[in-house]
Amino acid sequence: METIFTTFHQAQYQGSGPDLATTLSPIPPPHNLTLLCRFYKDSNVFSINNDIQRYIKIPQSHLTKSEANAWVDIYVAYWKAIGEILRAETGHHRDDWAIKVYEAWKEVTNLLIRGFSNAGFGAWIMPCLYTAGKYLRVFAIKADEEKATKVGNGTVKMEEDVLADDIMAGFEKNERLEDAARVINRVFTLCISDRAPIEESRKWGLYYTTNLLFKTYFKLNSISLSKNCLRALQAAKTDMPPMEAFPKSHIVTFRYYVGVIQFLDEEYGRVYSPLLVLAD
Repeated sequence: METIFTTFHQAQYQGSGPDLATTLSPIPPPHNLTLLCRFYKDSNVFSINNDIQRYIKIPQSHLTKSEANAWVDIYVAYWKAIGEILRAETGHHRDDWAIKVYEAWKEVTNLLIRGFSNAGFGAWIMPCLYTAGKYLRVFAIKADEEKATKVGNGTVKMEEDVLADDIMAGFEKNERLEDAARVINRVFTLCISDRAPIEESRKWGLYYTTNLLFKTYFKLNSISLSKNCLRALQAAKTDMPPMEAFPKSHIVTFRYYVGVIQFLDEEYGRVYSPLLVLAD
């Protein structure tokens, strides 16, 4: 645990969101492939809360009490999520492994959102939400694929059960991904509703979060929901930083999806503009 929390406190001291986000990744770094396994084995279900408190609530920390408590909750949930991932990787989960991983990671994501809403997390911490949202979508897709595979290999059902399954199949096909979309939409709302000064605003996370929603809605074949994001962005345009001030990677992806949406709507004249910018 010491390695992760050394990075945590360094990132907090330096105000480095990307470095802080590495401490909440479900994937170990290439140079330290056993990091997450050691992190999980350093505690147990009976002592994890006290262990995390001991690492976070140190005298040198400048965290407020509410911030420290929020981070304790987040890392306890993260520890549990890593446990589910490790059990899945080692084959200890025979059934519903992807669903268990998804639900555990969803808890991490929700606690991060709560940290921004209730504990006063600064906008510089947004990369942690980028990481949480990115893998929430990945784990949701895996969970839905697992469920589809189980249904495909299921046992023979009674005749009265078949009709109910036919009715519900369409609703349940992407159950976790639809749930993930709702969680990521909460992140979008968290960003677009922020009234802090621009230099400290969560609005800097808008385009990354919008892109994550675009990817999710396209996977769900719900392109119309992407248009809701575009309308919300247009309405908030006067309160946002200029587009060229955002990271280029955020804007390139955003313009790509806007171009695809306009193409699907057969607005060919409008498609030319965002795609031409990408060519530059």
